[in-house]
Amino acid sequence: MNPANQTNIHLSDYLYIIRKHQGVILASLFILVGLVTVFSFTMTPVYKATARMVIDKEVKKSPLTGERLDYESYLSENLTFQTHFKLIKSRPVLSRVYEVLDLEHRMHEDASPPGMLAVLIGNIRKNIKKLTLIFRGESSHPRGEPGPIDPVAILGPKIDIEQVPDTRLLTVSVQDKDPAMAQAIANTLCKAYIEYNMDVHLKATQRTLSWLADQMGKMKQKLEESEARFLAFKEQEKIFSITGKQKVHSQKIQEINASYINTRANRMDVAAKIAEMEKILAGDEVDKFPPAFARSELLTSLYQEQALLAIELKKNQEVYKSKHPKMIQITTKLEQIKNRFRTELQKVLLSLRSEYSVLVAREKALEEALEQYEKDALETNKKEAQYAILEREVNTNKELYNIMSTKLKESMISQGIETANIRLVEPASRPVYPFKPRKKLNIFLGIIFGLLTGVGFAFFLEYLDQTVQNPEDIERHFKLPVLAVVRNVSEDMRRP
Repeated sequence: MNPANQTNIHLSDYLYIIRKHQGVILASLFILVGLVTVFSFTMTPVYKATARMVIDKEVKKSPLTGERLDYESYLSENLTFQTHFKLIKSRPVLSRVYEVLDLEHRMHEDASPPGMLAVLIGNIRKNIKKLTLIFRGESSHPRGEPGPIDPVAILGPKIDIEQVPDTRLLTVSVQDKDPAMAQAIANTLCKAYIEYNMDVHLKATQRTLSWLADQMGKMKQKLEESEARFLAFKEQEKIFSITGKQKVHSQKIQEINASYINTRANRMDVAAKIAEMEKILAGDEVDKFPPAFARSELLTSLYQEQALLAIELKKNQEVYKSKHPKMIQITTKLEQIKNRFRTELQKVLLSLRSEYSVLVAREKALEEALEQYEKDALETNKKEAQYAILEREVNTNKELYNIMSTKLKESMISQGIETANIRLVEPASRPVYPFKPRKKLNIFLGIIFGLLTGVGFAFFLEYLDQTVQNPEDIERHFKLPVLAVVRNVSEDMRRP
């Protein structure tokens, strides 16, 4: 093909190449379709069993407060599902499935001599592994007996897990050559994971219960220690109740204060009486009777008698002279009564002074008692802070202990009735038709890929071929007419 003429390529050129190499295309088609058909009909059929599980939203609560802790975002929920995907295919779950179904025993029973193709592939793998070990500088000889069978390596490739969009459903699909085995693995896997999830929750609950029990023991010890400190403080300070002691101090202070005020008022009243009495006695004549002493009958009688004699003396002065016997008698009697009145006043003054001394002493005693009770009240207020701290510590520890005791009982009760949030809603049924190989689809794809491969190979051969094979190539590539064709002489001589 002349590169100078490659710019003007027509669709007929492609059709010409296809017709020219139609043998290659048909050969590629028949070979590839034949290989796919042989492979599809000789391949061991694989069956697929599917089970469905639902994963409800897990309700999480605080073991102490009971507050719900299951608030999660869409991203967090997606991560939860991805975690379930990994856990379903984890080693503990697959090991449980491996043990329940006794797959090791069944694998030995179902083992059959490998075919030639399997032996060839196995030998190739062994040689590749040996070469890899040699390049790494390691020994290519076997190190001894093969290790234990890994359930993850056996069951993992057979399991496919998907989430049903916009739901909480999971589809667990298992592929196996035996339809009954595929069904058994799918159902056993779901049940094993449900049991595994319940075991994990149970262990977590048991750890929580163990932690609560341990914390309860510590809290009980702490409560007893705080109660002992509180009791020792009350015994040391001789306080039964800080409220009662404060009430006693307040009541005593009020009583003493009232007595002190009353005594002070009485003292001031007595002091006023003493001053008035001293003022009266300081004069020569007692012409006025102090109203404050009206309660004394003797003084009242003497004052009245003195007043009557003074009136009588005044009347007689108008009639008699001062030397008159009657006048002398009245004057003498009046002087006697005045002297007696003054004497009684002096007695009263002495009595008032004695009462004043008593009131002063009592006032001082009450003042000292009031100061002492106020001091005791201040000391009680100082002790109140320590008392309140110890009392609050006891109440807090007691409240925490009661809460933890209640939560421990609730957790022990809920442990028996708690249900798992994962359920098997649709067990796998035994598949009737194989999942692989899909013969019709494989043959159809073999036809398509066979044609594509043949066409591609034909264009590749045309690209490599730069010779002129027939007159049509001359007219096509050089645009020149063919005048004559010279036959190969050797070919004509071979003919009979």
